[in-house]
Amino acid sequence: MDIRYKYFPYPVLSPFSDDYLNSRFISEINVIKDISDLVLNLSVLLDDSELLHLITHNKADYVFHIECPQTSYRTIVKTSETEVEKRIPESKLNGRVSICTFIVAKDDLGSFRSDSFNEDYGKMTFHIKRGGILAIANQVNIDITKEINDLAKTNSVFSILRRDSNDDLGMQIEIDGDKIKLFLCNEEFYNYKNVAAVPTFQALLHAALILPALIYTFETLRRSGTDEYEMYHWFKAIEKALSKSNIKLNQETLENKPSYELAQKLLALPISRGLKSILNFGTEEEED
Repeated sequence: MDIRYKYFPYPVLSPFSDDYLNSRFISEINVIKDISDLVLNLSVLLDDSELLHLITHNKADYVFHIECPQTSYRTIVKTSETEVEKRIPESKLNGRVSICTFIVAKDDLGSFRSDSFNEDYGKMTFHIKRGGILAIANQVNIDITKEINDLAKTNSVFSILRRDSNDDLGMQIEIDGDKIKLFLCNEEFYNYKNVAAVPTFQALLHAALILPALIYTFETLRRSGTDEYEMYHWFKAIEKALSKSNIKLNQETLENKPSYELAQKLLALPISRGLKSILNFGTEEEED
């Protein structure tokens, strides 16, 4: 969504009209990259007393419209606060993301006017319906350049292999190589291949297979040290991913942060996502 000039049947505070004099409505967006999320810090500056009165009396809201054309992701954030945080999975965004900020009426306004109206409006008042746009701030565009290094993709850091047996030893894990290897017996591997073909179940696979493998890896590093593993591709990938959250992969971190906590952070809370995928199976996911 791009903000374009348009006519309204009533005055609107905006950067492209002189409906208001000596009033400002400005938005500011700051972006922080987490391991798997983009954190948008959304803030506004408003100095029109009548519009501020509407917001403080729950008759209007600040509305941030966030849209990424390349991925078709769209969401809105409604708030009466001048600052709010919105976390978005990075997988949902790519390329240009536009954030358009408005003030929108929450109720019908029977006789609205502001002392900041252009003098051409005299003492006129206006009826504005619920959902009507009262103010438009500057549009902010950000560019998202994605790194192709997703720890949750088994072909980047993990290899899931078949162990030619039908024993009941469960999954075996090896970390002596460029990839973390997960070995499954014949039946487990067959079931894995069937489940992996269903995109909805990816989060469940992360929780069932990748999460325990990462916990095992962190525990091994904690006991044995990092020196003999630092040359491996998986180590460098995990180190880079943790650095996005200002976490160093060193002995101090391994001693002071639980392995399960680090593993869940890297995989963007796979248990929570897995449970949601079960509840949402067969239904369409709705935007917030």
